[in-house]
Amino acid sequence: MEAVIESIVSKLRYLGKPQLEVVLNFVDFLTWQSAPGSSSKASDSGAEISDSEFEILLDEFADELIKNMGVNVPTLSDFAVSRAGIYEDHP
Repeated sequence: MEAVIESIVSKLRYLGKPQLEVVLNFVDFLTWQSAPGSSSKASDSGAEISDSEFEILLDEFADELIKNMGVNVPTLSDFAVSRAGIYEDHP
């Protein structure tokens, strides 16, 4: 099982952010669907997690990405995260 997980993680390195979000949503759906006592309704409040649980999951995911990608992960420029950069192509 560990080899399968390592293979998946190595392939995730080559995906862009939009594709990673799709993968994450799919994994969330699969884990929610296979949880004991889950129903087929997507609107069940039991499928939601708290903000603190979400933060913990994001931190763990970020730690795994850093661990697997190393320290040479490119960062976004100040312009890219500024309001002007985000809305650059919008009128």
